[in-house]
Amino acid sequence: MSKYLRTLFASAIFCACICSGLSSVAQQPAIIPQPVSATWQQGSFPINPNTVLITDGSDDRSVDFFNRYLEQIYGYRLRVIRSGVVPANNYIRLFTSPGVQPDPNAGTGLVAPSPAIEGGYILQSSPEAINISGETHSGIFYGVQTLIQLLPVGPFAIDGGNPVVRAPGNKLSIPCVHIEDYPRFAYRGLHLDVGRHFFSVDFVKRYIDFIALHKMNEFHWHLTEDQGWRIEIKKYPRLTGIGSCRSGTIIGHNPGTGNDSTPHCGFYTQDEIGEVVKYAADRYITVIPEIELPGHASAALAAYPWLGCTGGPYQVKQSWGVFKDVYCAGNDSVFQFLEDVLDEVMALFPSKLIHIGGDECPKDSWKVCPKCQKRIKDLGLKDEAGLQSYFVQRIEKFINSKGRQIIGWDEILEGGLAPNATVMSWRGEKGGIEAARQNHDVIMTPGEYVYFDHSQLQNDDSLTIGGYLPLKKVYQYEPVPPGLTPEQAQHIRGAQANVWTEYMTNPRKVEYMLFPRLSALSEVLWSPKETRNWPDFERRLQTQYQRYALWHSNYYRAYMPPADTLVREKLGQWQDSKFGLLMHWGTYSQWGIVESWSICPEDEGWTVRKGPYSADYHEYVKAYEHLQTTFNPTRFDPAKWAAAAKEAGMKYVVFTTKHHDGFCMFDTKQTDYKVTSSLSPFSTNPRSNIAKEIFDAFRKQDFMIGAYFSKPDWHSENYWWPYFPPKDRNVNYDPAKYPERWKAFKDYTYNQIEELMTGYGKMDLLWLDGGWVRPLSSVNPAIDWQKKIPFDQDIDMPRIAAMARKNQPGLIIVDRSVPGEFENYTTPEQTIPQHPMEDPWETCLTMGNSWSYVPHDHYKSTTQLVQLLIKIVSRGGNFLLNVGPSPEGDWDDTAYARLKEIGEWMKINGEGIYNSRPLRPWSSGNVYLTQSKDGATQYAFYLGEDKDVTLPAEITIDRLTPSKKSHVSLLGVKGTLKWKQEGRKMVIIIPPSLQHKIIGQHAVLFRIG
Repeated sequence: MSKYLRTLFASAIFCACICSGLSSVAQQPAIIPQPVSATWQQGSFPINPNTVLITDGSDDRSVDFFNRYLEQIYGYRLRVIRSGVVPANNYIRLFTSPGVQPDPNAGTGLVAPSPAIEGGYILQSSPEAINISGETHSGIFYGVQTLIQLLPVGPFAIDGGNPVVRAPGNKLSIPCVHIEDYPRFAYRGLHLDVGRHFFSVDFVKRYIDFIALHKMNEFHWHLTEDQGWRIEIKKYPRLTGIGSCRSGTIIGHNPGTGNDSTPHCGFYTQDEIGEVVKYAADRYITVIPEIELPGHASAALAAYPWLGCTGGPYQVKQSWGVFKDVYCAGNDSVFQFLEDVLDEVMALFPSKLIHIGGDECPKDSWKVCPKCQKRIKDLGLKDEAGLQSYFVQRIEKFINSKGRQIIGWDEILEGGLAPNATVMSWRGEKGGIEAARQNHDVIMTPGEYVYFDHSQLQNDDSLTIGGYLPLKKVYQYEPVPPGLTPEQAQHIRGAQANVWTEYMTNPRKVEYMLFPRLSALSEVLWSPKETRNWPDFERRLQTQYQRYALWHSNYYRAYMPPADTLVREKLGQWQDSKFGLLMHWGTYSQWGIVESWSICPEDEGWTVRKGPYSADYHEYVKAYEHLQTTFNPTRFDPAKWAAAAKEAGMKYVVFTTKHHDGFCMFDTKQTDYKVTSSLSPFSTNPRSNIAKEIFDAFRKQDFMIGAYFSKPDWHSENYWWPYFPPKDRNVNYDPAKYPERWKAFKDYTYNQIEELMTGYGKMDLLWLDGGWVRPLSSVNPAIDWQKKIPFDQDIDMPRIAAMARKNQPGLIIVDRSVPGEFENYTTPEQTIPQHPMEDPWETCLTMGNSWSYVPHDHYKSTTQLVQLLIKIVSRGGNFLLNVGPSPEGDWDDTAYARLKEIGEWMKINGEGIYNSRPLRPWSSGNVYLTQSKDGATQYAFYLGEDKDVTLPAEITIDRLTPSKKSHVSLLGVKGTLKWKQEGRKMVIIIPPSLQHKIIGQHAVLFRIG
């Protein structure tokens, strides 16, 4: 080690000793993958535009990556010093130091980076400087990725329509920390199939950046397929002239419902390939090309038919699957062709490994091909399987002769391999285990754990190949299978996620399928097995979602179950209740308008102003606010509502304590814009504290109690500041520019919620509306209304939630449309999800056409409401049905009638509603299924075409196979019914006495068990 490096490392240890003497530790940032060792200390290093990057020039790739990231997201670059006088402080220094280990006398107690696997680094930050030392240049690069994750992810701003971070004074605080880190596995890979769908060079580079940002180091580029040849081969121009373009693509899931007849074309020139390879190398990523053989060759055969056994004609395939047209194994010219192709491929890719595919090769054409049969006979091969082994081994020898090694899917094991061949185990782990026992290096890629083309949801609305691979399963994957000796286990070099693109037509879909599962896999491959911790990963993932937003990436936001046991228990109670009441009520009921939306200056159907004041916005708002002085609901009787709701079978209530207009239906002390104000004529009524009266009345009927609360407040001068006119529903000033005003609004919101949590009895739900009041980091750019949010409107939900749950233990919090820790369940509005959702959810839907009271509103029929309830519950949801009270304080008579009729139906059929769970296949025609929580009893709701239900001679339920010992009964009718199983169909036989006559109303229920 040079004197220069020894001195520099000694200063890093000195900083560690100073930091270790400090007692107070800030909250740990969220680093993914988790480092091997991190000691967090008090203090921080402030990166600012005057900070300098120090390097001797050998780590320019890491410097450039960091500066590019800093500029794109934080708005500036740092000056780079490669020689000369080193400043005393305010610098970030990168240096390689092979074999460096902490001074054993420094008292750090930390473990030195692993000498076995390249990529170890030490990162030390102090208030004066940051030092990153690595055993190799790749180690420096990985240290820079950790530094990037130490950067703050807020405050967010919008620049050019994209989220960025704009910190006050451009000061970015990096916590004081000492990190020693190294990877667990040498091979940490991600695959991309560009054969099924072609992706641009720009996206491939972006994909490589995703790999780099997760400390992964291998990019497996699947370049040839039945559906397209994507790499230019100069000796064979027809490969891209013909093979890169298919005439159309099937519509829907294979085999499809038709063809789009739209050409799908694209390939990479050799110059572009070189550009991508260099781009990856600058990020210490090796690009492994895959040239499929002997199968998956239709595109090549379409270009050069003589490569096949029959001579064609062939076509570039327009559907997915495995095809019989493969390279002819009996034709020497085929091998010459492949050697020519591989010569050009190896000239472009310096990778030691060349992927040759080797999977899914049907033998049909070989069985009837004279040339193939002659080769089998001449070589004394047993059969066509032996011919495939010969094919692979011949290509392997050629690649070995060029100083390279083959890697292929686990089928290449069949028939024997050269010792230096590497096997990718994709058909489970069996192939990997066998390969390791034969002393072959192995990359684990089992479909069950790392096929990212599989759905992240059991019932994903987007089109996927099928399968189900949730985030937690990826995180729990262990690449080293049991049953291997320690020596054999050394052959497991790592693992890789595969992204097959049959159903990924665009980059946004690819990103959605990648994230957040790629982050989970990165931790599996980098971090020590012993330190993996799912709850802690979930916590860190919430920050990672903010990084995805800063990368302008699309992603699936995984549901975050509550960590609090009491909340989980209450959530289970709420899910069992199934049916609830929502009430929108405020001064707006006097005008019969869409709640308070008409004072929002947006040009939408629900914000239309009507009446004598509508021509002038300011006069309209003045008249609207004057409604406080005329609101006098003298017929208000919450006990009557609670009794009607209970009779209907409802189990919980959610009431609007405050809508977006800011008018409070409770006795808040934060504003006089409230129903209990002396300005309101109802203030003298003993029941003037309307929210409290409602909560008390429903609580007496054993309802769970929920407070609807609007986060935005258009009456508050700290939300719509009178200094500026409001432009839309959002805050009308930049909170980052006027932080004290925003703080005043946050405190106002906190205080009002605290009042509800402390003075209104036991609360079960806090139902927060106004999803545009949210951190910009949580915005989903794929949703139009969220893209229009101009400012970061973070009201500090952690603080609110902590206070609320301190006062109301187990409180369910529903921060609507803001995924994460404080959206304990989701709330689809006026719609029912097409498929069952795995996580807790509730459809909120109006009984009439409007959320608030409208005279002569059109109410849904009882049959419609009952059938909506059945459909919602069969898909695993709850039904929150809204009724809007009148300005006099009562419901329309129709609402009472509907609830009474629903209650009569529930008395007979509620058994299949309450405490139920979804049952596959969920529905079959007009039959909808549920089951008891223990799965012992199944329920089948038969929906009538109108109010009166009549039954046919047989009711067939597709894909339902109950136990042969099951008994079937029709609730409300004595006796049991006969049934039979016809393949995958259950058939319930209706006796003549029950056929073709009215047997019930709205829907009838069969119990199976």
